[in-house]
Amino acid sequence: MTTTTWPLRWPASARDVADGIVRLSAALREPDADAVNGAVSELASQNGVRVEDVYAAILRMLLEAAHPDGLDGDDVGAVVREAAAKDTGSDPSDVVAVVLGTLGVHPEPERRASGSSAEDESQDPDDRRDDGQVVVARMAAAPAIRASAAVTEVLLARIGSPIEAVVTMVVDDIAAAETIEWP
Repeated sequence: MTTTTWPLRWPASARDVADGIVRLSAALREPDADAVNGAVSELASQNGVRVEDVYAAILRMLLEAAHPDGLDGDDVGAVVREAAAKDTGSDPSDVVAVVLGTLGVHPEPERRASGSSAEDESQDPDDRRDDGQVVVARMAAAPAIRASAAVTEVLLARIGSPIEAVVTMVVDDIAAAETIEWP
């Protein structure tokens, strides 16, 4: 596999995430179950960076490019079926949650936050119930990353784009919008 040279203006953590996304993409194309598992674990363990948020931005971009006139239920169903077939290690319900979550129509089930993690300190009003108690409505990182990567591969094949170009655009957009503070 070739090494991608990312922009020097990116912090090291952004380059690490980008490299991990490219490795996971390559592992899914092989398919190499051990490489997929290793790449997912590596991405899920990134400190200070929610890789799922990077994938969400990738998926939004790719869904818009693959379906410029919008999506209907058949389009969504086809993407979900293809992604679930692409990576049989992904739970199909995770693939559904990722696709519909990207479209903003499938909130994840609520669960109460416990302990004193950074998520307990969330300032996002959607992470709080009316009684003020913090509720974190997110999938675990590994299944979200794995399902997102499978959907990414399906959409990349549809539009004929290399993953490196999409990652570069997304990370540059994230940096410009300052929605993620890279450590």
